Amino acid sequence: MEKISILGTGYVGLVTGSCFAYLGHKVICLDINKEKIEKLKKGEIPIYEPQLDEIFALDKESENIEFTIDYTYAIKNSDFIFIAVGTPSCPDGSANLSYVSDALKTIASCITENDFKVIVNKSTVPVGTGRWAAKLLADELLKKGIKEPEKHFCIVSNPEFLREGKAVEDFMNPDRIIIGSDDKDIALKTASLYSTLNPPMIITNLPTAEMIKYASNAFLATKISFINEMANLSEKIGADIEIVSKGMGLDKRIGPYFLKAGLGFGGSCFPKDVKALIHTSKAYNVDPSILNAVMKVNEKQKIKPIEILKGAGIDLNGVKIAIWGLAFKPDTDDTREAASLNIINELLKHNAVIFAYDPIVKNLPIQDKNLNIVNDKYEALEKCDVLILVTEWNEFKNIEFKRFKDKIVVDGRNIWEKNILKKYTKACFSIGR
Repeated sequence: MEKISILGTGYVGLVTGSCFAYLGHKVICLDINKEKIEKLKKGEIPIYEPQLDEIFALDKESENIEFTIDYTYAIKNSDFIFIAVGTPSCPDGSANLSYVSDALKTIASCITENDFKVIVNKSTVPVGTGRWAAKLLADELLKKGIKEPEKHFCIVSNPEFLREGKAVEDFMNPDRIIIGSDDKDIALKTASLYSTLNPPMIITNLPTAEMIKYASNAFLATKISFINEMANLSEKIGADIEIVSKGMGLDKRIGPYFLKAGLGFGGSCFPKDVKALIHTSKAYNVDPSILNAVMKVNEKQKIKPIEILKGAGIDLNGVKIAIWGLAFKPDTDDTREAASLNIINELLKHNAVIFAYDPIVKNLPIQDKNLNIVNDKYEALEKCDVLILVTEWNEFKNIEFKRFKDKIVVDGRNIWEKNILKKYTKACFSIGR
């Protein structure tokens, strides 16, 4: 059992802290948001993530987890300090490290001559951040008069590979654990936090660990943009992208994952991480031509339903359109970089009237008199002439097709059989088939 503090209680921080507590470690979760911490103390989880409520309840019962806004308390009572704060994109695509910097400076303010802390970067950060963090921390400790500051801390990179909607499952059954440090003994000590899971483990240096995270996300994003580009070509030549994807995926060198044509990728990871890798590449005079293409294809793909409707000669001015699915993917309430936002904003420019439904998301960062969020998918459908399916929630997979009578349907995730849609709809469209 180790003493761990988690700085930040967002998707990554809260899942990481809860799962470590479930494994038997003593965990202190810290956030500067007092309201969020008060809710967590009462057992209220501020995010939607399957299985997290069960893990969280067991943690509370075992008293292995606690919540605070007190940095000094969290850091003093921990040997491992995990930084899990946000690293949003700056306008130039680079990662905003201001929250990481603030966390490091606050950690430094709490370290004394008698301390040694393992500071683990769980946030997704650009390659080189680990060594930058070490210098920043050392400089802050020197300002305090602590001589030989490097003897009082060690920086570790432990990137997360948690998919929203499956984060608990991914933590408990990891494909791999990556530990990067310039001190092998500390790296092994950090790796031991996961020992009960018996995962495949890679121990390496700081920049390699950071690069593994970015390269992994960029490659998966590339597969998505590639299959969407193939889908757009398939539409023109009469091929079926679903069968094309299946045929490709049976090749063991390619694999079936992330070859699902649709409306592109969103969320807090892929768009931000690809942009950050593009920025890093340019900083080192490496031409990120593939990554630039990945982002270009993805942004265009998000508004594919608008292109489809216009291509079919449908005048969007004043038309009533139902949107099914607002989250960027199923089983999460996250709408960051969601295709739904691009589609809705584009429809509003055309003066369309929108009735949107999502099983979890009930609020959007868009306010407009023509945007209505309703509480029932069929209510949204009945009010409209056109339906655009944006997010492939399970509840949309088994529906009453007879309700599609006289409707124009755009299946943005290819979840319905095209022949069934043709039978029940006025007109139907899907992606790449």
